[in-house]
Amino acid sequence: MSEILDIVDANDRVIGSAKSKDVYAQKLLHRIVHVFVINPKTNQVYFQKRAESKSYLPGFYCTSAGGHVRSGESYEQAARRELKEELGLDIPVRKVHRTNFLLDGHDRFIELFVAFAEGGISFADGEVAGGGFLSMDDARQVIERGEKVHPQLDVCFRWLSANRAVLFPEN
Repeated sequence: MSEILDIVDANDRVIGSAKSKDVYAQKLLHRIVHVFVINPKTNQVYFQKRAESKSYLPGFYCTSAGGHVRSGESYEQAARRELKEELGLDIPVRKVHRTNFLLDGHDRFIELFVAFAEGGISFADGEVAGGGFLSMDDARQVIERGEKVHPQLDVCFRWLSANRAVLFPEN
């Protein structure tokens, strides 16, 4: 079943809605969220591996959780929903960044959130094959090697790396 997504203008104002398959076929501007789950005790970041059954980028590494903002949903609501669906976490999120992402002539707005948890992760919906907490340096090495990395992970991780002093003040 194709999700219904809001179509937005260059100022991120809703101008309509369409099925996700049509949004991608017509390269319509829409909204995406990504969440990094950070372990507050170790300052490690959780990275997921997408299930092999996913139609788009199966088996690729990605942010802790992420996905489309559905029609009528706020970015924060979508971030919390994706965390619950993908990792079984029902925890607060904090918006930390907003950017545009262009790939293959298709532009999207991305809002990046962080959440804090030491564990409690479970994979209930089959979208995630696994994952784990990694140090920033270990994560950077995985991304730089280009090991089946979702293109939006690279963009989000670059922001996280550049702003690590804000998120991890003791480092």
